This record gives sequence, structure tokens and C-alpha cells, in this order.
Amino acid sequence: MSPKRAAPADAAQPSPKGAWQSDGTTIFLVDEDDAVRDALAMSLQAAGHPVAAFNSGRQFLAAYQPGDPGCLVVDMDLSDLGAAELLRTLAASQVVLPAIITSRRLKRRAPVGGLPPGWTLFLDKPFGIDELLRLIRIVLASNSGNRPGS
Repeated sequence: MSPKRAAPADAAQPSPKGAWQSDGTTIFLVDEDDAVRDALAMSLQAAGHPVAAFNSGRQFLAAYQPGDPGCLVVDMDLSDLGAAELLRTLAASQVVLPAIITSRRLKRRAPVGGLPPGWTLFLDKPFGIDELLRLIRIVLASNSGNRPGS
């Protein structure tokens, strides 16, 4: 049985056609900025990744089904639930989802401490899609026990 699809940011409807690859790996994208979220979702889909996009941490948690394979790309400073709190909430439910935390303010402050175990990488905004894709390959490979490609 296939995992349930997560709701996109602007509706409680299933993600658009192509939301799941044959291996079931999805990029879960959480960002409050509509323009950033939409642009990233389109770029990731164009690169062949299924994407489930959300505009808040709580919306993601309501839709995510434990065991859904993938990678979380989340803005550090969500107004409802910050990235660290989101990851701690997942960990409290015994969910380890590799994550890439993005922020405009990473260079001005130290990365978040107290994160639960698992693969967590940080990416300064603005960033290029190639850099994000490289990090996604790394965290997905690490989660599957494989070494990332070059």
C-alpha cells in the first residue's frame, strides 16, 4: 500500500500528479513565504523530485504519516513552529526524517542546538537550486545507508 499523500500548502487536497516517485521518496517543503515555497517546489519537481509543500510546521505535522520516506526542507524561523521544535516533535514520535534547515540568518547566529539525532544540514538563504539538490542527495543517501554520488 502506498503512503498517503501530504497536503500542499494552499489546500487540503492531495499533491498534484507526480507527487510520489516509484521509490516513495518525497521532499517535504515547509516555508511560509509563498513565492519561495512555490519556486522551490517547481524547481524540485522539474529536477524529478516529488514534492509535498506546506506553509506551516503544524500543517506539515497534521499531514505527515510516520514512515513516509523522504527529506524535510524547512525554514528555521517559521512563525508557528520553528524548525528545531518541528524536528523535536517528530523525534518524540520516534520519527527520524533527514532535514535541511534554511534561513536568512544562519550567518549571523550559530546553528540551532538541541536537535534530535538524525541527518540535519543547514543552508543559508538565498541559495541556488543546485546547492539544495546536492544537499538533498546527501541526506537521502545517508538515510538509505548509501554514500552520496558526486
